Amino acid sequence: MVFNLLFRLTGDFHLAEDLFQEVFLRVYKKLSSFREKSRLSTWIYSIAVNVYREHYRKKRFAIFTGGMFPENIDSQPDSAPTPEEILIQTEEKETLQKNLDSMKHTLRIPTVLYYMEGLSIREISSITGRTENDIKVSLYRARKYLKKNTL
Repeated sequence: MVFNLLFRLTGDFHLAEDLFQEVFLRVYKKLSSFREKSRLSTWIYSIAVNVYREHYRKKRFAIFTGGMFPENIDSQPDSAPTPEEILIQTEEKETLQKNLDSMKHTLRIPTVLYYMEGLSIREISSITGRTENDIKVSLYRARKYLKKNTL
């Protein structure tokens, strides 16, 4: 059931296999934390959906940053980056870091937690003590700021 869910979500058999393995590694590690407030299958499904979301959050971040991080490089293993591409990637990373450094902490913290650490808005909300809507607004403003300053 879990594999079918992941396969339907991804549309890629091999990726679904990889995510399936990750799901059951997490289930094995976290089984002692299962509280029996819901059915076991519901709990496992929630883990599967979270694994799927994390995978695509990382992929979305690679797209969001314009391919500045290794996730994009791994997707093209046959073509090694040229020295020019490496230089461009290095400059883009430096520009991103400078823009992050110049952001207000109210924008920087949620941005780093969400895009770089892969945390959910709810998790960020509980970590920072801010509302979920406040986190969403901060992420929107941070994306707007980064797009404006990196173009």
